[in-house]
Amino acid sequence: MKKIAIFAAIAALVIAVLACSGSKSSPQVNTPADGANTSVIQQTESPKVGTARSNPAPAGSEVIADNMAFTITSIIRPANSIVQAGNQFNSMPEEGKEYIFVEVNAVCKKSIDEKCSINPMFNIKLIGSKGIEYDPEIMIAGVENLISTTEFYGEAIVRGYIPFIVEIGETDLVLLYDAFLGDTFYLALP
Repeated sequence: MKKIAIFAAIAALVIAVLACSGSKSSPQVNTPADGANTSVIQQTESPKVGTARSNPAPAGSEVIADNMAFTITSIIRPANSIVQAGNQFNSMPEEGKEYIFVEVNAVCKKSIDEKCSINPMFNIKLIGSKGIEYDPEIMIAGVENLISTTEFYGEAIVRGYIPFIVEIGETDLVLLYDAFLGDTFYLALP
């Protein structure tokens, strides 16, 4: 009887999660004030800016999603020498590939008593011109300012690099943020 009650509670939780996940909202995109990327035009037949790989938020934009404001502040490419200098046992990319560090600034937009959470391993990926999805590299030692799974309170800021290994020559790189139950967005790299 106890097993049935536990199973029923789990089933109810799964149904509630699935019901809530269907109500994802669109991220808010605040484009750079200088108008540096004026080629992105919102058209009725195109996906909303920032909600699709084909129409990412322009480089320099602030994207508000999952109660956090995200901005890409810089990139380091190639970053092989930084990884190698961090620890002699860090893996180096295969031939034809290179490290790229994407510096992300995330501000928690909740009240000071509520937490935000960022988890690069599960929520963030890179996609390039070749259509390949790249996962963050998590096994890097001795390199400072790398973002790892972090919980932080309202108005707090998390800033650091997320390392990836991409193919040399990849262009038009776009950061993909895909929350489990929240907003998904695409943000072009500078």
